[in-house]
Amino acid sequence: MKKCMFIFVLLGLLPVHYAGGYEYQDVDGQYTTTQNYKKVRTIRRSGGYNNTINNNFYYGQPVQQASASKRSQMYRDYDNEQPVVKKQYTEQTKTEYSSQMRKYFLAHPFFQPLKGKFGSVTDLSYSQSGFKFDILNAGILDLDNFTPSPTYGNVYPNQPLLYSLSGKAKINQLLIKEDVSFGLSDTLSLILTAQYDKTKVKIGDYSTNNPSPDDLSNNEVSHSGLNIFGIGLQNRFVDNDEWIAMFSGFFQHQKDTANTLLFDIKGGYKINKTTVYGLARLGYSNLIEDDIYGAFWDDASGDWLMLSYNSDAKDVFYIEGGAGLFSVLNKYTYLGGELIYGHYDWHNQLNIKGTIGFQPNDSFALSFYASASLYDSAKNKVRRYMQYDVNPDIQPGGLPEGGPVIISDQSKLVYTTGDYKIKSYNEWKIGLQAILYF
Repeated sequence: MKKCMFIFVLLGLLPVHYAGGYEYQDVDGQYTTTQNYKKVRTIRRSGGYNNTINNNFYYGQPVQQASASKRSQMYRDYDNEQPVVKKQYTEQTKTEYSSQMRKYFLAHPFFQPLKGKFGSVTDLSYSQSGFKFDILNAGILDLDNFTPSPTYGNVYPNQPLLYSLSGKAKINQLLIKEDVSFGLSDTLSLILTAQYDKTKVKIGDYSTNNPSPDDLSNNEVSHSGLNIFGIGLQNRFVDNDEWIAMFSGFFQHQKDTANTLLFDIKGGYKINKTTVYGLARLGYSNLIEDDIYGAFWDDASGDWLMLSYNSDAKDVFYIEGGAGLFSVLNKYTYLGGELIYGHYDWHNQLNIKGTIGFQPNDSFALSFYASASLYDSAKNKVRRYMQYDVNPDIQPGGLPEGGPVIISDQSKLVYTTGDYKIKSYNEWKIGLQAILYF
């Protein structure tokens, strides 16, 4: 019972989608969308050399001028350029074409490494989720078989509280997540992921009209470690002048908590310097040891308290759908945004995310992002809580007061369970991503 899963962690683990094959060309300072992969020949600008692909083999060749009639289809947007005519001393003419600068934006949601290339995304983020709640009722079981208690094994049946009791739960998490990808081909990549996180859970800020309340001081506990490992594949199966689409599948293991399968599909439409896209995600988690998850607090004394989100839930599903856009502002900066609506096993949520970034060269980009919930159906839901209490504070004479002694005040170990009602629920997250491509 003491094991648990923080659902905001588990369901928030979405794979980083390495930018994949979406490029921009700068012709006289104007950025336009181009097609990346053609049937016969594709040229990508890279540090003064063109990496030419012929029949899936790579050849590094010096940059050469090409006549309009011999250009790859990739450059057809520029076939109508007017030639620049320059007079030579010999009175002959020479035809030249304006230079074309190609740039990949590493933060693009469809970017992934080319064959034999590596990508790295280091994600540093801080998130918080929390809610206010009311305790509705309680039932108590005497577990003290060690002292022993004279009422060991007795059960005080679940009863409404004779006084009001409200509180707050807050979960903060600082995490570092690393995703490394390798291009198996120009359209298929392998991704490995690992995550270190430090999570603090605070359950407290109680308010009550009980004239003789128990110790209701604030309680905060922190746990940290390298808790998540994963492996997956990404396939960009469509990429032409107008459309782009990608499918991903991942397996993730969360230490002592769950094994998870994640599937993601998205498709986009290219409009000049902007890609608009839709997406859908499906997640399935199998809880490893227990069938309950929620906000969990414990301490060195052995006490623990769980505000569960769901119980008797060995299998957990979630599904998301939404829309997003990625837009290039100039040669170095970009913007992105997503609006996502999801069903997360026990509640539904509408979430918005915004990104702004800077890419000074072809191999490095830095993105800042923030997300927040706009709506959550958790409000007014009634869930179960469980408390394991060592050396409990029981009123003299035992429970119930003024009646037969069911739980003795001599008991040193009791288990309490009942219902709590969520009064409000919110989530937000801020983060920084450093992206490398080599």
